[in-house]
Amino acid sequence: MGLAEAARRLLRSEASVLAVPERLRREALDLALAISDGIPKMIREPTILTGASAVGVAGLFQLGGDAPALEVCWVPGSVEELWPRWVRQVTDLIAAGYPGCVGCGGPGSEGPWDELASRALTRANAGVTK
Repeated sequence: MGLAEAARRLLRSEASVLAVPERLRREALDLALAISDGIPKMIREPTILTGASAVGVAGLFQLGGDAPALEVCWVPGSVEELWPRWVRQVTDLIAAGYPGCVGCGGPGSEGPWDELASRALTRANAGVTK
């Protein structure tokens, strides 16, 4: 659910700065172009910033790395594993017409995001007790 929320947050943000590791630069530029092509009403697609160890937009979401503040949607894990799954989420949402469609954002998209519950579920699924 966190990957989908991170994808929705990117597609709802105008002129964001997507930070990625240098090795993902080309793929991130391709993703920004896909967003620009797929969401014509978006005036400014994400700008790509390289050199980060995790993937994310400050204050919105983060894939990998250490846990950020609770207002940030965080998906723990390996960037190498998370990146292709997240890109698939983004492109699937674009194909469905998100964010301009009703109900196409997938499960969990209609109500407010509960980051605390998401992190607790992630810990429970990983078998972490604290």
